[in-house]
Amino acid sequence: MIQNTRKKLRSLQRQARYGSADGSMSSTSAASQEKITILTPSPAGLPSWRQIIQPHPDVAEGRYYNAEFAADLAQVASGGGSFEYRDPKEFFDRTYVTEGLKGLLVQAIQRVTGQGGEPVIQLKTAFGGGKTHSMLALYHLLRGGSVLNKIDAVGALLKAAQASALPPVHVAVLVERILIPMSQNQRKTVPNTTISTLWGDLAAQLALSANKPELYGLVRNADENAVSPGSEALRKLFDGCGSCLVLMDELVAYARRIYGAKNRLPAGNFDNFISFIQEISEAARASKSSLVVASIPESNIEIVSDAGRKALHVIEHTFGRMEAIWKPVAANEGFEVVRRRLFLPCKDRDARDRVCQAFSDMYRENAADFPPETRELDYRERMKACYPIHPEVFDRLYEDWATLEKFQRTRGVLRLMASVIHELWMEQDSGLL
Repeated sequence: MIQNTRKKLRSLQRQARYGSADGSMSSTSAASQEKITILTPSPAGLPSWRQIIQPHPDVAEGRYYNAEFAADLAQVASGGGSFEYRDPKEFFDRTYVTEGLKGLLVQAIQRVTGQGGEPVIQLKTAFGGGKTHSMLALYHLLRGGSVLNKIDAVGALLKAAQASALPPVHVAVLVERILIPMSQNQRKTVPNTTISTLWGDLAAQLALSANKPELYGLVRNADENAVSPGSEALRKLFDGCGSCLVLMDELVAYARRIYGAKNRLPAGNFDNFISFIQEISEAARASKSSLVVASIPESNIEIVSDAGRKALHVIEHTFGRMEAIWKPVAANEGFEVVRRRLFLPCKDRDARDRVCQAFSDMYRENAADFPPETRELDYRERMKACYPIHPEVFDRLYEDWATLEKFQRTRGVLRLMASVIHELWMEQDSGLL
């Protein structure tokens, strides 16, 4: 009896929401025109948001998946992942280069072109705060090749770095999920050789990229015996290749797997791992034009356990001697990141500005009903920057929801807003925002 009642209620809810008792994303497009209106119709003379700007097709049609908002460096490095992360041009077209990200990329260009720049950079942000996305930006920028000429943002970055072009850069990606500390079945890029350690994998990747397999010999014995290779061997590896970029993601997760291991592992023990972190930092500093970038978690949800916390403490202390910390996404830049990812470029900026001006006028004329900041000129400019999403939505998501440990900041906002925008688009919402 109760189950039948619940089924009827759910059927009525679907009928009201989608215009069909079978309600789903697929039936939404053919739903009845007699739908519940989320927002009131637009005032005369002002176009609705959907006339001014359109969502990206995957958002509009509900073809996005939560996984698409989770950048995966390991997948991209192996030639996989979704198109928006895998293709350099698509990646940068959908990426808003924040001040922090710009600083990171400019420093990287300066470093690989021999103009100085930081040799070791630690990225530390909250859960979902942009660490992996920043690493992907570095990955695509420094190994993009001829396609870089088609990316608008690259010219501005080169100019800021006072560089005319990028040299060939050899990139190595060290990610916890690629290397398994307990086995010896990793990359076989060096003939008759099986890789077991982080430093062995590093050398194999760089030697392959530079087409100099003999460079692996610099760490061969250290890899076979699972002992750290020493900073001088790593420096020779870097300089032997030329300009290098090393991206190290999920270091704490990797260290957590070997911390306290009682049996000898092919990948070496925790002390070997920490020695390697110290040595690669020293080698990058001593090299001519190589850069090491490592991501360090700030959230307990990524640290997980006591072993993770101990590993994090040691890694921070080790990297902390030579690191430059960047905050890839500032709080006031999150809206631009989200808007760029979810929407196509604005089709009619004049119409957008008229809508934002109308809201600004309403706030001033009804001063007693709205917060004081809404009457300021800066607030109208914020509305333009956030359009078609109201700034208040971003404030609540980034200020209030961001205090929830399991809410992934920018990634969480993307997932939520993609769903909201899809529903409004399919319902042919006629609101101003």
